[in-house]
Amino acid sequence: MPKECFDLPDDVLVQVLLLLPTSSRRRFRLVCKRWRDLVDERTPERQSRTKILTFFAERGEFRALVFDDEGGGGRRRAWTFACSTATATIDIVGTCNGLLCLHETSPSSSINAGSSSVISVTNPITGETRVLPPLPTQSQRESARFGKYSFGYHPITGEYKVVHIPWRRRQEVDVVSVFTLGADTTSWREVPVTAPGASCSEYCLSEVVSVDGVMYWLTAATNRIMALDLGDERVTWLDVPPPVRADLTPEKGGRWRLTSVHARLGIAATTSWGGVEVWVLDGRPRWARGRTLPEPPGHHGSSSWWMKAPRLTYGEYAVTESWLWGSGRRRTQLCRHKVGSLIDGDDGRLLPPLPEGVAELVMDEDGGTPYYSEMKTFAYVETLEPLPGY
Repeated sequence: MPKECFDLPDDVLVQVLLLLPTSSRRRFRLVCKRWRDLVDERTPERQSRTKILTFFAERGEFRALVFDDEGGGGRRRAWTFACSTATATIDIVGTCNGLLCLHETSPSSSINAGSSSVISVTNPITGETRVLPPLPTQSQRESARFGKYSFGYHPITGEYKVVHIPWRRRQEVDVVSVFTLGADTTSWREVPVTAPGASCSEYCLSEVVSVDGVMYWLTAATNRIMALDLGDERVTWLDVPPPVRADLTPEKGGRWRLTSVHARLGIAATTSWGGVEVWVLDGRPRWARGRTLPEPPGHHGSSSWWMKAPRLTYGEYAVTESWLWGSGRRRTQLCRHKVGSLIDGDDGRLLPPLPEGVAELVMDEDGGTPYYSEMKTFAYVETLEPLPGY
């Protein structure tokens, strides 16, 4: 394109960009550095600070809480999601650009009938919700109980997609199911998988992680990571870093997780003394050993719990969780620790210990009864953008 086509004053170009849908502005960030800076600095959704969203079950309720990342324990938003039946449960699949993807499961009254499964995408700010159609009937029973869902966005195509990766006892699958949100989408599609061993692990705590338009998951054999590009929908694979491969066994599945580290795919592996060793995938792609996080004070080797997922870092901060007990009640606290960049370390150089009293409080919630599900943390930005195809 001729250079003069871009020679518009900044104010004029900003006004043109503001006329576009939010999803289109995200794609126009890729044109050049000038356009990226204008979108980042002078459009409303980019001026909104990224917040921390937590999701967990408490006293039979399924809640999403949003907190500023500036500390202080101040709650910005709180949403409670109701189940369709008294025995159903709700989990969060993921967040993308202010949209939440939820997964409700309900046990059947018949032993042989398995479970029912409902996926929905919602914008809690506008109240818009879209319930996706069920997976194909022939795989519904197996898929409701086994396998994992993921929710992702491709920055170039601007499409939102929900993906289901099945788990099967033979440990290999030949297709994954994909649903693209949009006006013309009415059903799931099957995407062929030619790479061997593509079934996701049933044992590991790690969820499917979506980073920059690619979804990653650990195979059931726990020796490689599968990658689904949401643009061309090709499935490829990469090896797990050799130094941590020995710990990627079903018996040790809770000792490591796939996670997002500074907007890159990362592996956070628990050490024997309670710290977390970080590995990050660079652009070649190649695994680079990052810095090692020390155990926060008061956790005593329980790093599989304080290490939050599926997002480990928020800017220069890592988020940790702790519980405080008293009089039969529990308070749940979420704190952030300034750790700088975890990918500029010198071959796993240990960060200085996190001293007592320097963590910044993000969340301080009275948990009430002891019942508690694992808390998940996500990045969240409020948006008024309508759901695709709504």
